[in-house]
Amino acid sequence: LFTLGDAPERRYAAARDWLAEHGFARTIDYVRHCAERVLAETGLLPHVNAGVLEEADYRMLRPVAASCGLMLETTADRLGEKGGPHYGSPDKVPAVRLASLEAAGRAQVPTTSGILVGIGETEEERIEALIALNDLHRRHGHLQEVIVQNFCAKDGTKMAVIPGVSDEEFLRALALARIVLDDSVSVQAPPNLNDARLGRLIDAGSDD
Repeated sequence: LFTLGDAPERRYAAARDWLAEHGFARTIDYVRHCAERVLAETGLLPHVNAGVLEEADYRMLRPVAASCGLMLETTADRLGEKGGPHYGSPDKVPAVRLASLEAAGRAQVPTTSGILVGIGETEEERIEALIALNDLHRRHGHLQEVIVQNFCAKDGTKMAVIPGVSDEEFLRALALARIVLDDSVSVQAPPNLNDARLGRLIDAGSDD
């Protein structure tokens, strides 16, 4: 698993300098190099979570990465407004993330995406995000998995006081994912959710 933020060289001089010293113009070029080494020397299959990418980037990664990942999180633009959880994060603008996921589809790269539950979105907005992901998959057939991730507050962050959602509400979000998404798309839930209903909801499409 290669996981990193969006093009750190755009923000940090130290990243730009290190890349230049080692013969790379961009972080994603270095990631591609590392993935190629892993594939050739270990037999492991690289999975790349490198933030928002262009179609050319996905095509560059395709020969050396078994899959890529980019969380959609939400399609609610209002969460990017001042005071919202995505304010000041241009790479989390829903249209930007959807465009990157679309590019992965055009490049025919197997992709994992998902939604983030409990950051202030409504249930209707969760459904809208799931529908948007399913529409992408129906156009390109590339979404191998959708993660329904529950938000967990961390001390010392701006979101530390956000309560997240109850187990019942989270289970309902999982059920909605299984109903909305095509059967060819797997649904993943966090491993720390230990509830006997979880397997039943995922397997059965949920009547709960």
